[in-house]
Amino acid sequence: MEEKKLPVYESPKVVTYTDEELLEELGPAQTGYVKGDSAF
Repeated sequence: MEEKKLPVYESPKVVTYTDEELLEELGPAQTGYVKGDSAF
């Protein structure tokens, strides 16, 4: 029986964002921020 090789494991990367970076990445509709204030 032929042995199957598993792919090399890559651990997940943890990324942290500031409020400004998160707003830039996701946009105001997804973050709940409107003009710097919380919409909720």
